[in-house]
Amino acid sequence: MSEPAPTYFRLLLVGVGGQGCVTAARVLGDAAVAGGSSAHIGELHGMSQRGGSVEASVVVGPGSSGMIGPGQADVVLGLEPVETWRAVGRMNARTRVLMNSGCIVPATLTHQGKTYPPLPEVLGAIRAATSHVTVVDGSRLASEAGFPRAANVVMLGALSALGYLPFNEETLLQAVLGRSPKRFVEDNSRAFELGTQAIEALGRRAHQPARGA
Repeated sequence: MSEPAPTYFRLLLVGVGGQGCVTAARVLGDAAVAGGSSAHIGELHGMSQRGGSVEASVVVGPGSSGMIGPGQADVVLGLEPVETWRAVGRMNARTRVLMNSGCIVPATLTHQGKTYPPLPEVLGAIRAATSHVTVVDGSRLASEAGFPRAANVVMLGALSALGYLPFNEETLLQAVLGRSPKRFVEDNSRAFELGTQAIEALGRRAHQPARGA
């Protein structure tokens, strides 16, 4: 009798430079390892300077690659709407998407005389790929908390509260705080809590993580 195929959990993070996309990926990898799993951080693509497209992947499970191919993402964490739209090709009908609605208009768009697409258009394109889409204004929540740079932490808190991850909220929070400079520990703890509260307010808590195969 053959052994069952190994199960992987594939999470894609997308955003722009300056949003902490790479840091969020590393935090998720730390949490996976703390939870007793192996984790691989995928190669980073795009331009890491402020305003440029950035993506990272986290694959939890056995194997040696952190890459996520077309239609393979179990979860997409989008820190910016248009960058989330760009990730549609990695989604499938079962993919769970958590998107920050805070927009960052690239300077190149303005220079080219183009306009940023309306949020309903962006959401329509994403929902055509998967109906499992949750939107949180992480940028606004982080600003209201007095720590605008922590929008990525807000979104991690929201992602954990949705129940999509193969580890619990406390494990992820400790991973966040483990990578936080001491002067930002309290701010990041509050930002994480704001994310979980946002999901509770939406009444969208899920109880089963999305799993790939």
